[in-house]
Amino acid sequence: MLIQSDAERESQVTKKNRSKPRSGKHIAVAPAVDVFTRSALASDLTWLPDMTAVGKPPLTAEAYVEAYLADPGEWYWSTLLLHDPSEIVLKRVLAIIEQAQLPGHEKALGQLGAGPLEDLMSEELLDRLQHWLPFTPAMRHALSQVRMAVESPVLQQRLKAMLLR
Repeated sequence: MLIQSDAERESQVTKKNRSKPRSGKHIAVAPAVDVFTRSALASDLTWLPDMTAVGKPPLTAEAYVEAYLADPGEWYWSTLLLHDPSEIVLKRVLAIIEQAQLPGHEKALGQLGAGPLEDLMSEELLDRLQHWLPFTPAMRHALSQVRMAVESPVLQQRLKAMLLR
């Protein structure tokens, strides 16, 4: 018969088991929701520009995207990283790209690629874009406008591989 001392039993207790005793209530842990998916963008419209700040009425998501695609020069300010956090700008960019069509929206897609997507290019951005694979022709066009020569070879290869999927 094996008899263990209290010290031996304590050494076998995992860190998890040393936490506070459970209250008896079951707590469900929901999986993390990625706010950069198509469905998340459609359900959370906090990424829309605050038009009231410039003295204009609020826009719907559809009206904003249509306006941007029709005249990207007029709306470029809404995707500058100077005015809003990168997460908000990325949501705007993704919403616009989602509705863009080639060849009609090449200018807007080029502007998004050479502007905010280039500024945001990182491992984190590519992680977020995983939810958008396989890329649409519009997303491929926008990403093809990003100057990757200044990025690390690893990042260059990763984007290249994603574009080939």
